[in-house]
Amino acid sequence: MQNTTLAFITITSDYGNNSPYSAAVKGAIYTQLPSAQIVDISNMVTPYNVLQAAYLLKQVVWHYPLRSVHLICIDTNFASNGQYIIAESDGQYFIGADNGIFSLLFEKTPATFYAIKNEFIHENDLFPEKNLFAFMAIQLINGLPVTNFADKGEIKNIKQSLMPVIDDSQIRGNIVFVDGFDNAITNISKTVFEEKLATKSTFKIFFSRKLAIDYISLNYNDAKKGSELALFNESGFLEIAMNAGNAGQLLGLKTGAPINIEFYD
Repeated sequence: MQNTTLAFITITSDYGNNSPYSAAVKGAIYTQLPSAQIVDISNMVTPYNVLQAAYLLKQVVWHYPLRSVHLICIDTNFASNGQYIIAESDGQYFIGADNGIFSLLFEKTPATFYAIKNEFIHENDLFPEKNLFAFMAIQLINGLPVTNFADKGEIKNIKQSLMPVIDDSQIRGNIVFVDGFDNAITNISKTVFEEKLATKSTFKIFFSRKLAIDYISLNYNDAKKGSELALFNESGFLEIAMNAGNAGQLLGLKTGAPINIEFYD
């Protein structure tokens, strides 16, 4: 019997916005479940970048209703990853390949992992997101137990997040994502910054082209139009932006680029 509890299916992918792949996955879902609620978290993840995908997912998935299902459509080749995983955490489900994404997603959050049974997998499937993940998502949305098609197991591919390096007078971090407004989001948290600043008097944030910012803004208008600024976003991470401008493009800020904060007595 179909479970009528409102839940969503989300898609996070590196398909890009000019390809038909996300639409194909949605079509497969709608064909089997016309009432499905589907949301794109992002189709603009840098190809194969599971670090970036994990960051994006961690910012949004916990805002979704219980029993929502999140499809991770990145690096899904079965031969290179060995197994497909369904993870259950805090009432939500995640479906993807065992490519390291799950170790990144659940570094600090408990989860139960299930390996999809081989009888459902076709090793040479060129589009498992459409042919397998979509089907699994529908079963979960309809309330079927995950053990009907997956066995409890463990993830095998472990990756670690890119963490900032902290020493006596400096925090060295990196840009982890450049969003649709061309704002550069780093892996430096407000907590880490404030702990270091508590023992120092001033600071400077250095980024591309030796530019520096020596204050933290409270909002995006806290600078002249066209001027760069630094603030902590809603998720609590340092962000380099530009009032009414494209910081990423104009300042040369790209995913992986270094961000250094120097502190002074």
